[in-house]
Amino acid sequence: MEIVHNLLQGLAIATTPVNLIFLAAGALLGMFFGVIPGISAANGIALMLPVVYTFGLAPETVLILFAGIYYGAKYGCRISAILNNVPGDVSSLATRLDGYPLALAGKGGRALVLTAFSSFFGGMLAILLLGFGASSFADIGSSFGPPEYVALIAFAFVLVLILSSTLFLKNLTSLCLGLMFSVVGLDWGTDAFRYTAGIPELYDGIDFIIVVIGVFALSESLMMMEETGQGQKLSSVVDSGGGLLPLFLQVKWSCLRASVIGVLIGFLPGAGTYVANLAAYRFEKKVVNTPEPSFGSGNIHGLIAPEAANSACALASFLPLLALGIPGSATTAVLHGALLQVNVDPGAALCRNHPEYIWALIISMLLGNILLLIVNVKMIRFFPRLLAIPAWVLMPMIVVVAFVSVYAVSQSVVSLLIMVVIGLLAYYLRKFHYPLGPLILGYVLGKPFEDNMRLALSISGGDFSVFLHGPLTMVLGCSIVIAIVMKVVYRK
Repeated sequence: MEIVHNLLQGLAIATTPVNLIFLAAGALLGMFFGVIPGISAANGIALMLPVVYTFGLAPETVLILFAGIYYGAKYGCRISAILNNVPGDVSSLATRLDGYPLALAGKGGRALVLTAFSSFFGGMLAILLLGFGASSFADIGSSFGPPEYVALIAFAFVLVLILSSTLFLKNLTSLCLGLMFSVVGLDWGTDAFRYTAGIPELYDGIDFIIVVIGVFALSESLMMMEETGQGQKLSSVVDSGGGLLPLFLQVKWSCLRASVIGVLIGFLPGAGTYVANLAAYRFEKKVVNTPEPSFGSGNIHGLIAPEAANSACALASFLPLLALGIPGSATTAVLHGALLQVNVDPGAALCRNHPEYIWALIISMLLGNILLLIVNVKMIRFFPRLLAIPAWVLMPMIVVVAFVSVYAVSQSVVSLLIMVVIGLLAYYLRKFHYPLGPLILGYVLGKPFEDNMRLALSISGGDFSVFLHGPLTMVLGCSIVIAIVMKVVYRK
């Protein structure tokens, strides 16, 4: 009966006019951010923070809005990958391999509709699993104490380091920079100021919005300045893409397999949609024997599988975020930090004290997934116009919003200078192909990692063996070792 009560409460919250408006706004804005290469969900969430502050939105509304931006962007990033061979986000890298050849053959609309169905399918599977497990979120979170959180965050760091396609040393450097950002300010354990250089604005640490906007929005604007400024030239013909549901049903098992892969990877903290997108593509390439066209030449299995996994992983990643307060990717790390800024602390306490928020979010995901399917099928011919927006139009808008956002929160010129420094650092990291995902994860998880390690050592009287006791710490410790060994063996 309690589950039914919470479900009805969540339904009542999700279907209020205000929440429905922000649900639609979040999903559609997220899709727009995803369509434009470089303007990712992380940027969208960061740039929407001033709106949240201005309107003083309720916690559940903020949760619905930011979540809509996140999974809406995952829908949108496939569009530029298919039509222009330039993914809107790294989470659609594999989608372009078979999507772009179809677009060149004049079947861009067909590819967009099929991937819309597969994204919807993967998202619905993840939503159903979240719904079945929602009542257990609080219990899952309550089973984690300080030692377990230390082991879990360490596992997330290991996955971030070994699953990325870039060099290990570059991943490690980016992660260490994020950890350095996280320890700036007053250390509550020793009452000492760390890395503040006597600047009062740094005494409480580097504000989340400064780091996120500098790392994502400002660095992206600098990257855009290097483009030709003519917008993206559409090199394919977009057909109507109608009447493809029977064709999609023919490959439903590929979609199901990919969705399961996406959900499983989404449950792992530190993996992310990029891993799910590539893993599903590679798996289908191994298990599916189809006639021409081959994979990489417009194969329908290679088209729909990555997007089903992408969408499923994006929504499944809310399990570790909501139940444990541990983000599973760079974007969910931004989402986690943004929620903290509006006094929404994901984790066991939120699930235990406000289960109706969790149910409202799940129901909003269901409605948002349906809305995105309808929009993506009915508005195919409008997508090339979004892709044609030149960089010189977007770049000034992003810069202005970035500066206004930071100043509105901090009321300090020094904070603007800190944002510029961080933006320049992120820009040069991108220029030399250092990933930004480990940096933002290190920044968000660095402080919880340090705090929980101190608590665990305080409870145990300084005995480090506390991290080897208990079934969860043992399982996570073994998982860390197995992941490292598999990485070493795979490299050989």
